[in-house]
Amino acid sequence: MERNRLSNGGFWHDLDNWTASDASYAASDGDEHYGMAVLGPGGYVEQEFTTPSARSWTVHLAIKPDTDNLATSDLTLRVVDGDGNTVLTQNAGTVTADAWTEQTYEFGLAPGTTYTLRIKNNRGSGDIKIDDVWVWWVPLTRAELATRVNAKLARLASTRSLSTTPAGALTEGDYTYAVDAGLRAVGAIDPETDLPDVRYLEANLVDTALDAIEQEMIEQLQRDYAVEVDVKVGPRQENFSQRARQVKALAGGGGSGRVVMRKLTHQAEDFELGD
Repeated sequence: MERNRLSNGGFWHDLDNWTASDASYAASDGDEHYGMAVLGPGGYVEQEFTTPSARSWTVHLAIKPDTDNLATSDLTLRVVDGDGNTVLTQNAGTVTADAWTEQTYEFGLAPGTTYTLRIKNNRGSGDIKIDDVWVWWVPLTRAELATRVNAKLARLASTRSLSTTPAGALTEGDYTYAVDAGLRAVGAIDPETDLPDVRYLEANLVDTALDAIEQEMIEQLQRDYAVEVDVKVGPRQENFSQRARQVKALAGGGGSGRVVMRKLTHQAEDFELGD
């Protein structure tokens, strides 16, 4: 099941289920994204959706401006309820041109009404491509997972200047690949793409995922310190080898010892039928 309160949030083959104005479909633009909506100047796409429970929901989208960078309010997300009340107005902020940027926002919604999400290009000129639009509840976003592990590593992280700040495709900075690994470790994988996806992170596996992300970062630090040598200049001395041994001891802990239980799924090709 596509974990999305919206329909066709990936724009796989068209703009079906979306109301569009000055917007068109594009199959590809030569990179990793297949299927997208292209918003012309003043153009938008919008869709109605409902929620089954009152909680904080996450909205995600990928953005790619044309040759000009996005200014603060060039792209706006707006959510209104069935009575026309504005629930959320969110500017996408500054976004680098000709590159995909992933963004997520959180906001509270309750059942009992129909909501409408509109994504609009406010620029006077220049197209904006959008893709992977979804609204779903996640116990912790990728950014929150990275932030918690960064805080837990404390001085280990600050000493090596590890950052959770997005940088291009590294949506969680230095923690991006570790978050991918942590999600894979607990089976939080989109079955459609076989890629790590925080929408598939179950609440009871959050701590296990955090442990796996932390372990990945500790192993990275271990390899980093392994090539360092002790330095002594006059009365000043830095014992990097001591740090390397301490990090190695942490890496050898082998994780939390939690047992991860996931659903076992089968496909038709997994079986051979006899005569």
